[in-house]
Amino acid sequence: MRFFSKILPIALVAALLVPAAFANEGIYDRDLVRGFISPIKGGFRSMESDGVKFINMQTGKSYSQDYWGGQFEIGAEYHQLRTWFDVDFMITEERSDTEWFAYGITWMWGYKLFPKQPVNLIISAGPGIELMNIRRSEQDRLESSFGLALTAIEIEPRLQLGQFSVGLYYSYKVVRHDWDNWSRELSSDKQFAGIKLSWTMLNNYQKKENDLK
Repeated sequence: MRFFSKILPIALVAALLVPAAFANEGIYDRDLVRGFISPIKGGFRSMESDGVKFINMQTGKSYSQDYWGGQFEIGAEYHQLRTWFDVDFMITEERSDTEWFAYGITWMWGYKLFPKQPVNLIISAGPGIELMNIRRSEQDRLESSFGLALTAIEIEPRLQLGQFSVGLYYSYKVVRHDWDNWSRELSSDKQFAGIKLSWTMLNNYQKKENDLK
């Protein structure tokens, strides 16, 4: 039963419509919204055995389930609530004349547990998609598959130093792919762990305060 593939589109629609509804109702003060970017985020990844077995079966090689990759975040926060787009990518893995790589984008929603504290803990989750690519040999074309994804949880202990912050993160992403030559939905679930550096912009009130100084 492909339960995951059926519920994820509903989650994506909700992620798109709920923020717009809140804005139209005037539930939050837009002048308190702060944008942020995380230009440096990356580290170690580990993929479930089903995904690695499929890649090795297609390429005839022995790829490891562990590899390295990076990410980039851009989003906004309102008090303790945060939402952002997380783009993840990996260093292409190659064995002889074969290769595989994947990248994806996730719409994340998170919450800071401790208000206005320099040391914080952020819990987040969100739906997304992933594109996986495999090349069996130099003569073969690149084969690709779009998969539905869900970051079930991301945990980030963070140290905030003014507008700059540094954090460590761990996340678990559920990923499902449908390959034409695979008899069932392929699980390519992944674990992520690494370091993240972020910059948070000033909100409109803070900018006005700075202008008055």
